[in-house]
Amino acid sequence: MVKPKAMKKIYTRLFSLIILLVLGSCTDNYELEVGFDAPESLISPTANQLLAIDLENGSPTVFEWTKATSYYGGVVLYEVVFDKENGNFSSPIYKMVSNGGGSDNWLSLTPKQLIILAKNANIGIDSEGIVKWKVVASQGGEKKDTQETRILRLKRPAGIAEIPTELYIYGKGFEAQSIESAMKFKKVEDGVFEIFASLNNGEVNLCNSLSDPKIYYKLSADKKLIESETEAGTAITGTGNAYRIIVDFNLLTIKTTEIQSIQMIRTWQYNLGDLTYIGNHKFEVKNIALPFYHDWGYPEERYRFWITTNEGKEIWGSYHNDQMNGSNIPGIPAFGTPPDDTQPAQYYNIYNLADLPAPGQSQDWIGMYKLPKDSENKHANIVIDMSPNGDYKHSVIITN
Repeated sequence: MVKPKAMKKIYTRLFSLIILLVLGSCTDNYELEVGFDAPESLISPTANQLLAIDLENGSPTVFEWTKATSYYGGVVLYEVVFDKENGNFSSPIYKMVSNGGGSDNWLSLTPKQLIILAKNANIGIDSEGIVKWKVVASQGGEKKDTQETRILRLKRPAGIAEIPTELYIYGKGFEAQSIESAMKFKKVEDGVFEIFASLNNGEVNLCNSLSDPKIYYKLSADKKLIESETEAGTAITGTGNAYRIIVDFNLLTIKTTEIQSIQMIRTWQYNLGDLTYIGNHKFEVKNIALPFYHDWGYPEERYRFWITTNEGKEIWGSYHNDQMNGSNIPGIPAFGTPPDDTQPAQYYNIYNLADLPAPGQSQDWIGMYKLPKDSENKHANIVIDMSPNGDYKHSVIITN
């Protein structure tokens, strides 16, 4: 009979042996098994295909190839690389992973992306050039290229590949004549830019940046905005007066409206003074009298601005409704008493009243301001500031 002490020793040795066996089995290395064959061929676009990039109506172009064969069922990722006609893909001019985060055997490129590819290949505006492309497949750090490389002929159009986020203007026909003094437009909505400045007969230049690389824009022969590879501008006619210049990349147009006169009108008929353009987006009249009593015999301090343009009359004014007890712009509080430094920050902002809906209100009284408190029968300097770097606004500075 085995004694308890002896049994304890036997169990201890058996347990130690089991531990050694388990630890020994943990030293085995398990590695992810990878292996794949590169895609056999490219499918589309076909070899030497001419692809005319259509910026206005074009749909995405699909680059497709056969799937790679994975030996053990793992995922193979793809990247499409492009180079110039004489390149060797050591420094691709453009590359992008395929759709599906790199797992699909196709890549979709938009006309905008194709324009970038064409630019990188030094294909000029309204010109044709050649690029070549292939696919690089990868799995577990291993990369394999398709044996086939294809030629693609790209036709780059005239037009706008990408709407700029900023726009600058200068030129011999403009208030700022050199790029060093170029003026920045106000972005009024996506693709639409506006500026108030003087115009003469001559060229104006438009660009998206003051530093290189920059893109220039001009009107084509059919009067549509296109990108330009040179600084060549667009011929403009002007009288030397201030103009409202609107560049619309959605409509591909440049529109100029001459500001022929600006009057500060009390109520709806009495002209307090004529403002003239003094440069740098500003109009001014100095030392105008501020009589409070209207012809009909009681005080009247309301006013707004009448603008005469080459296209007709405009009225610039405030956000107030016709009673000055409400706002035609949601979120801005009304201020119906003479301003006394407690008025809202937007009180002196200027709006084209044609842009503010005012259903059911009297057009003779909407958009009024009031002259400052305690300005009765005094004089003032008036400045309208249409600078593009903020809200359009005006100031009334009492002089005596």
